[in-house]
Amino acid sequence: MKKIIILLMCLPVFALSQECYTVIKVSTQVEMKEIGQKRIIFGIKQMVEDIISDKHNLCLKGIPVEVQIVSIEAPTTGIELGPWTKISKKTIIKMLIFIGDKKIEVEGKAKSTVESTFIDINNNMLPFSKTTFASAVKKSIERIRF
Repeated sequence: MKKIIILLMCLPVFALSQECYTVIKVSTQVEMKEIGQKRIIFGIKQMVEDIISDKHNLCLKGIPVEVQIVSIEAPTTGIELGPWTKISKKTIIKMLIFIGDKKIEVEGKAKSTVESTFIDINNNMLPFSKTTFASAVKKSIERIRF
């Protein structure tokens, strides 16, 4: 009888326990002249851990999660009408996420826009924005279903 009561007391603990994950590696295959490889991956591990920890537990010996940045694209488009100029740069990040034995391909997009009147924008190009890059990374990570 004692064993049944103890088992019944522990049942909710087993039923409510969640899987735990650990981010083991973040890497990139991308080489950009605007930003180095170490700066590309800086902060991505923390972003992945934050998003995982919203719904799941993190632990040292959990299900391994590996993040690999496959490509970063940043096409620029613009319009110029007399003194008025509008330039948009869309940052597109493609990543592979390995969760245990699963391989998931995700893509995140973020956009930055500049409008100007009577101001000359250097070569009609927007510089690479760390904020836009971080936003695109976060959007791609949030698409993952753990």
